[in-house]
Amino acid sequence: MPRRRNPSSPAVTPGALLRLASFVVLALLVAGFVAFSAHVASLRPEQAARGDAIIVLTGGEGRLTAASELLERRAGSRMLISGVHPDVTPDELRAAMGASAPLFDCCVDLGREAADTVGNARETAAWVAEHGFDRVLIVTNDYHLPRSLLEMRAQMPDVELIAYPVVSPRPWTNAQSTRRWVLEYLKFTAVWTRHRFDEPEHI
Repeated sequence: MPRRRNPSSPAVTPGALLRLASFVVLALLVAGFVAFSAHVASLRPEQAARGDAIIVLTGGEGRLTAASELLERRAGSRMLISGVHPDVTPDELRAAMGASAPLFDCCVDLGREAADTVGNARETAAWVAEHGFDRVLIVTNDYHLPRSLLEMRAQMPDVELIAYPVVSPRPWTNAQSTRRWVLEYLKFTAVWTRHRFDEPEHI
């Protein structure tokens, strides 16, 4: 005689399992974003930071100004601006930095090969190796630092990297900042996963 199904114990359907899995993944992503945001919001530039050289990554507000101030006070002997657009002239960059012509001409190198953060890391590693630097300051926006440092450490495991965050508007201040931080968190998660499992580089 066939067993009768207990109506009070319905079978778990594939759709229900999929919804549960989606909820768990979403909850983990939200929790991760909260932790990421809390960590980034706690980052502050160390005013006494010094290194052999200064690396500034283009693409964010305030980065060039912060790097110029570091160079002016000799926090590093030389600077690389990584990711300079091919159409941007040295004079335009110097004006954006607010640096004096003598300091810019003597101590600033322009890297024009990088088109993304992986490219920044490769360009920086080649420049650091060429000059024999052992300790460098990495200047970029605070939300961009975790991913930048992951890529830089992969390319320069023996070089000491000093983070110098440029403080940015928090994700809860406006919609644009929210989108920027969420996108950066997703990119960071992808890069962390790639390095964790040694997947091919590209993001």
